[in-house]
Amino acid sequence: MLAHEIRQKYLDFFSERDHLHLSTAPLVPIDALGNEDKTTLFTGSGMQQFKPYFANTATPPHGRVVTIQKCVRTGDIDSVGDLSHCTFFEMLGNFSFGDYFKAEVIPWTWEFLTKVVGLDPDKFCVTVFHEDDEAFEIWHKVVGLPVDRIHRMQADKNFWPANAIEDGPDGPCGPCSEVFYRVVPIEEMTTDPTLTATERYKIDDDAGRWLEVWNNVFTQFDRSLGTDANPVLTPLPKKNNDTGAGFDRIVQVHQNKKSVFETDLFAPILARIAEISGTPYTGTLNETDFALRVVAEHTRTMVFCIADGILPSNEGRGYVLRYIMRRAMRFGKMRLGMSEPFLYRIAPMVIEQMGDFYTEIRERQELILQTIQGEEERFLRTLENGIHKLNEFLDRADAYSLPQLSGAEAFMLYDTYGFPLELTRDMAKERGLNIDEAGFEEAKAEQQQRSREAGAPKEVWATGDNLLNTLQSIAKPTRFLGYSEMESHVKVRAILHNGVSIDTAKPGDTVEVVLDESPFYAESGGQVGDTGSLVGEGSGVECAPKLKVLDTQKTAGFWIHKALVLEGELKNGAWLNATVDAGRRLQVQRNHTTTHLLQAALRIVLGGHVHQKGSLVSPDVLRFDFTHTGPMSHEEIQRVEDIVNEHILMDQPVGIFTDIPIAEAKERGAMALFGEKYGDSVRMVEIPGFSLELCGGIHLQRTSQAGLFRIKSETGIGAGVRRIEAVTGQAAVAYVKELEAKLRDIATQLKTNTRDVLAAVEKSVKERTELQQQVQKLKSGAVSTGADMQESKIGDVLFVTSTMVDADGETLAAVADRTAQSKGSAVVALGSQTDGKALFVVKVTPDLVKRGLHAGNLVREMAKIAGGGGGGRPDFAQAGGKDGSRVTEALQAAAELVRQTVSS
Repeated sequence: MLAHEIRQKYLDFFSERDHLHLSTAPLVPIDALGNEDKTTLFTGSGMQQFKPYFANTATPPHGRVVTIQKCVRTGDIDSVGDLSHCTFFEMLGNFSFGDYFKAEVIPWTWEFLTKVVGLDPDKFCVTVFHEDDEAFEIWHKVVGLPVDRIHRMQADKNFWPANAIEDGPDGPCGPCSEVFYRVVPIEEMTTDPTLTATERYKIDDDAGRWLEVWNNVFTQFDRSLGTDANPVLTPLPKKNNDTGAGFDRIVQVHQNKKSVFETDLFAPILARIAEISGTPYTGTLNETDFALRVVAEHTRTMVFCIADGILPSNEGRGYVLRYIMRRAMRFGKMRLGMSEPFLYRIAPMVIEQMGDFYTEIRERQELILQTIQGEEERFLRTLENGIHKLNEFLDRADAYSLPQLSGAEAFMLYDTYGFPLELTRDMAKERGLNIDEAGFEEAKAEQQQRSREAGAPKEVWATGDNLLNTLQSIAKPTRFLGYSEMESHVKVRAILHNGVSIDTAKPGDTVEVVLDESPFYAESGGQVGDTGSLVGEGSGVECAPKLKVLDTQKTAGFWIHKALVLEGELKNGAWLNATVDAGRRLQVQRNHTTTHLLQAALRIVLGGHVHQKGSLVSPDVLRFDFTHTGPMSHEEIQRVEDIVNEHILMDQPVGIFTDIPIAEAKERGAMALFGEKYGDSVRMVEIPGFSLELCGGIHLQRTSQAGLFRIKSETGIGAGVRRIEAVTGQAAVAYVKELEAKLRDIATQLKTNTRDVLAAVEKSVKERTELQQQVQKLKSGAVSTGADMQESKIGDVLFVTSTMVDADGETLAAVADRTAQSKGSAVVALGSQTDGKALFVVKVTPDLVKRGLHAGNLVREMAKIAGGGGGGRPDFAQAGGKDGSRVTEALQAAAELVRQTVSS
């Protein structure tokens, strides 16, 4: 079977056993409630999205679930390229939330692996927790495995989380049972008769003769500390099962390959790399095949990361992605001879291979390819900058007669500029220098540890949200009415103060109110929460409660109304009239519907690579973050603005479609958001013939209600991400009036009318430029004439210095150039004291640069004396210092440095 057939058979097998198929979660960790899981940078397991279900802080949609989860783990990035390590992989998962347990899942595991996939039953062994007699008996008596292939292991191997009994964390935990497949001939297995079967298994496992393909985790205990501070395992009222099965490994053993790279998951990708590079893949451990595997594996990872909105950057998961991409580029360039961008030509094969199942990579192909190509081009420029930086290090080592480059310098070139150690070593060797390779390895190990800590799971099981636990114990989830109603008669289900349930609230109290129903929209998808009022009924002595709703949030289906009690006493169970601030809601609706128009217009003007990366929809402004590689031109901004206003004026209906099957929505071309997890049914918002998006927000009925749209700014907020801020309706009218007022003020200042402002500005700018040029000529001429130039001979080198007052950098540079030109061959070092600070310029003529004199090195040391720093080219450099009183001392030090260089 091919890989895609095994995927489908897995889903079919468990769907036939009443499992609900849920889609993969994004690689940006999002749990089943839509909340970001900040314990890891990437989704690294199939169960990660289901933490709230295992922790009993949310109710799953079904007691049985099956998934195929895309995962990224980065703890061993630098091992990728061997025959076993991958950063991207797929995890098969079948889960029971208080439904079936060991008696069902262990036989299903065996049936799927041996009957459906067709693996050899005689090549399996399993491990169980040493106290788990139940699992042992099922494997032996029900499945039929002989006892010498069932191995009892300690808590560090077969308990989840590992060693949780002693070390924690508190929360759900339990034993696990791992399934291993023999990947070498029986003749290669350990046969020492003096050893037990388990001892032989451990030896063979360490030697890589067994491959783990499946793990069943049985969460049956709640771990806590007792009164004596010793761990206590309390049986859970509902026991759970969590299966994690390595899809890539199952494909490998089914197709009888020695590594995943020979399966149909990788073979077409490797063939494509071989075609582009002219280097065939032979499956060996040599450097070339290692490089081919690096490129193939990392290309898969970058395709899936970018499709989920993870873009290369200098921090967080974006930093890890950039590291992965540049590692692939380095191996392609250094080992495969790829001097031009090449990864973006390989990525389409990944998309072709996996895009039918993971449709998001096909939908976002343009973004993926553009991002990869842009990063490759940026990397090539970085390599060139790295060469300049390396030459600076080498020049400095020469200037100070250093025997080697430091490990920190070599690693900086490796980490920042993508220089492999071999390239740095070769270039240093040409200059007669060595590298502190031990220091390099130390710096590299520190970086790997940081990456490992960033990518490794820090906490497997959530202990639960106290607020959510409180709500679940006292109320039912809120029914939202706000799509169709702005007012409703509602009942108070809970009053919370600082997360604690209370019975009453008095005037002046700010509380969180949970209602049985609510017309208030709770903040979600970038749209801010509604405000308004809650007013009770009552008369006579007891004043009816009156509350001002300040914000509306939600968690796990509960609407949390943050409200200030203005009058009366609010009691739990009271009936209230809930009223949304209609004017504010309408302005939010204007901005939300217009955000959809904006994204569609951007895709027309800039291209299909544009996808939403984030948004803020408030009553005052709309903010839209989107994927794009560079600043928009004025013409592009204007065209986008025109397209949006055109569709506003067309008075188009805004269609809302609810409970649409997700497959149908995708087939119709509905745009989805990065990082969002959608269920089987979705809500679509359509502006006919122009925009179709999955969206849960509240919108206008017709586009004309937006009134007017104006873009206020377009800026970059990160690599490959731009931000537009814009206004609509009355805010747009006010913005236009503000611009007109500024134009009138400018016209007044220029003593002209608004029609002629541009001509007046152009005239003023031209006159100012001419005056600046005249002043500069006069200034540099006066300094040059009045400068006290001191000349001396250092060996056969003419050294010219001068100390000036209040001369800026441009003036010093002009004087240095003119002096060097007049002397023909010289080192010119100038210093100036301005506002108590020091400024230095050094000029070295070309003949002396060839002899090893370096302006950048000289000026750097001068600046240090004055408490500053700087550098520059060998022929010209400038720097500054904090202490202007030490200018003369710095010039004297420059003379000594020139003397040392000349004498050496």
